[in-house]
Amino acid sequence: MSQQSMMVDTTAGTKEDLGPPQTLETTQVQDQYIKLLLKKIALLEERLPATHEDDHASQKNDRQSEIPAEKKDANEEEEPRYVIIVNKWDPDTGEYKDDDITKSTEQKEIGPKDQSRRAFTFRKSTMLRARFNYVETVLSEAKIEFEPLQRLIGIITSKLGGPELVTSLSSPFASLVWTWAEADEQANKYVESETPDEKQARVDLGELMRVIFASSGIQALDQYFKERSFFIDEDTISHAALWTLFPPGTLIISHPFLGEPQIFTVDSCDRFVRDVHTFDLVCFSFDWAGTEFTRVPFEMKIRYWGSNRKSITELPFYPLKYYICPDNQDTTSEDGIAQLKERLVARGKKFVELCTADPGKQMFTYSGDAHFHTGQSFINTGDEEEARHSRQDDESSTTTETDTENRNIEARYVKRKQVDGTTMVDFASFFEYLAPNTPILGDLPQYRGQLENLSPEKRANPIYKEMYKTHWDRHAPGKAMSPDQLLHCPPRVLGYALKPKKWAQLLVGKLNPPNDADSSVFHDKLQLDEDYKELVKWSVQAHEFGKKLNTKGETMSLQDFAPDKGKGLVIMLYGHPGVGKTLTAESVALMAGKPLLSVGVSDIGIEGDKVEANLQKVFHLAGRWEAVLLFDEADVFLEARGRGENDLRRNAMVSVLLRVLEYYDGILILTTNRMRSFDIAVQSRIHIAIKYEELEQSQQIAIFESFLEQLNRKKLVYDYEDLLAWVRKDSRKLAFNGRQIRNVVSTAMGIALVDKANGGKLRRSHLIRVAEQTKQFKQDLIAEEEMYKRLQKGIS
Repeated sequence: MSQQSMMVDTTAGTKEDLGPPQTLETTQVQDQYIKLLLKKIALLEERLPATHEDDHASQKNDRQSEIPAEKKDANEEEEPRYVIIVNKWDPDTGEYKDDDITKSTEQKEIGPKDQSRRAFTFRKSTMLRARFNYVETVLSEAKIEFEPLQRLIGIITSKLGGPELVTSLSSPFASLVWTWAEADEQANKYVESETPDEKQARVDLGELMRVIFASSGIQALDQYFKERSFFIDEDTISHAALWTLFPPGTLIISHPFLGEPQIFTVDSCDRFVRDVHTFDLVCFSFDWAGTEFTRVPFEMKIRYWGSNRKSITELPFYPLKYYICPDNQDTTSEDGIAQLKERLVARGKKFVELCTADPGKQMFTYSGDAHFHTGQSFINTGDEEEARHSRQDDESSTTTETDTENRNIEARYVKRKQVDGTTMVDFASFFEYLAPNTPILGDLPQYRGQLENLSPEKRANPIYKEMYKTHWDRHAPGKAMSPDQLLHCPPRVLGYALKPKKWAQLLVGKLNPPNDADSSVFHDKLQLDEDYKELVKWSVQAHEFGKKLNTKGETMSLQDFAPDKGKGLVIMLYGHPGVGKTLTAESVALMAGKPLLSVGVSDIGIEGDKVEANLQKVFHLAGRWEAVLLFDEADVFLEARGRGENDLRRNAMVSVLLRVLEYYDGILILTTNRMRSFDIAVQSRIHIAIKYEELEQSQQIAIFESFLEQLNRKKLVYDYEDLLAWVRKDSRKLAFNGRQIRNVVSTAMGIALVDKANGGKLRRSHLIRVAEQTKQFKQDLIAEEEMYKRLQKGIS
């Protein structure tokens, strides 16, 4: 949506509405309408509204009297100073012709030999709507012929990048409407030192404004001027006049992300829009693109709300100058804006720090609302998703364009959710792994067109430069920023929430530095043989130490014969479910002070042509974030390769994992609950393998006590010692794993909270009730499994 395209008058009809009448009756109706139109114009020319031109009539007359009489009289004899022309349909000739409706007795033809003293010619081009039989002005133009007037208008409109000499203006006279107050001031200003021509130019400007104000010929513009005083006095606006608020370069305020204020600069907007149509505006912020800062365009809309006026501050976005501090209504507008700018500049500084964090320093803790993106898989890019859907479409004759559009809408949909835990700030990966049409600022759509396309000359023009901020593009990280750039930074960053495994938009104000490396969970909570704990701990520390360089610039770790191979640490955890394998991975990440990136087969897929690409992406992300990579339930990637046709897909998956493992230099933890057969090639790439047996009684008690102690600290337990006594006496009969123990305590606490009769606190009875039900369920499953095994033996 370029500014040039916005100059097209939106009141023009379709081609089929235009053209000469086809019948005698239509011709008569046309003549009648044209006569009525001319009478109306003449009447409007005589009847001036009570506006600024009446208030200053005496001043204008005084200034006109200062122009030498003999010079003025000579000019009057030559030609009128202002000419109004209506271009209309002539039924006699079958053509559109100009009709000079200026009141004058005798007019002299103006030839090239005579210098014209005419100030301006105002032309109204009409069209006959043949279908509806009425005449409508579709375009008004003012040809500025007096050079001092050209220069004066140029001075006024120069703030919008206009030329020094304005030779023409066309409806809706945007540059003049946007600077109307200044133009009115200049028209009524008296400067003693000016030449007679310069003084005359001010009078001429007032006359031009009077013509536009009183009868521009454009219905919507005439209506705007009728309501303009109300707009100014009440700080209100009509839907049709929205464009008058948003000249290019205007600072506007909106709240597109979680209600946080954000500043944008207007690039372009619609002019007059028809009733019920939506008003569109293109603006830009200053954002991080993954490698550099740049202007990012967005498209904002205001739906039609009716013909009534609305308070400007009730709009979804509005000029910053109307801002009033919501927390203190007594604060002046200027003070409120100054305080807001100070706060947003400080936020912008934090935004820049978050975006430019060094690799490996992109981890932050987060607690608050965020926007998740639905319709997107963890690592599949938009192109791959579209290709997959295309293949499905080819196989289905029932797929329609609506289906494709629904997928696009799904990709653009965002959901607000609470996030607590570790997050990664990573714009580059966000753009790489999500579809191009994914929203990046709430659900506000990015503008896919170009911002105002300026010529090299205009880019060099200081006014255009300031208006469109073209020098902000490709701003390198580390380069100093102006307060204005910081002011335009958004209130969010883009990244990944590790616990819910979702790409997200995160509030700048809710991000905090990560917690220090913490080994307490590893040492105190993890139920694992101490020898194994020491082995894992030393291996992790040695891996990190091995990355350091000696005085010769060489890494401290053992080097493989092949460059870049064998630099990673691969830990294999296998055994019964719920005995601490996942907790081991989590505690290792905490101990190392690293994020934990957890993936499973559902994230990788099992399609042969996708597995390798997806694995590469996962390992690439883990390497970029210097994360501990947890590959949970990786059974299918670990089993021995076979020779049958049914083994081809599984063989390919194992081979892919082996290739990727060779060159991974981070920490990888593989877990599996069962292992029918173990591929020998995978075994050779594993550094540590730990088998997890069922929990011993002491371990079960320790896990129970750990969960109950958390609830006791929160004062949610009625009698803590009584619960511990039950755990130490009866839990041995339950033979629960760690996950089952957690579920029992969690469910019992939920029941206790709604048990108002017992004060909403956890008691022994709550635990016993849930534990017995869980024990019965476990026994039933064991019985079913035994029956299945006997049946299988009988069949064989």
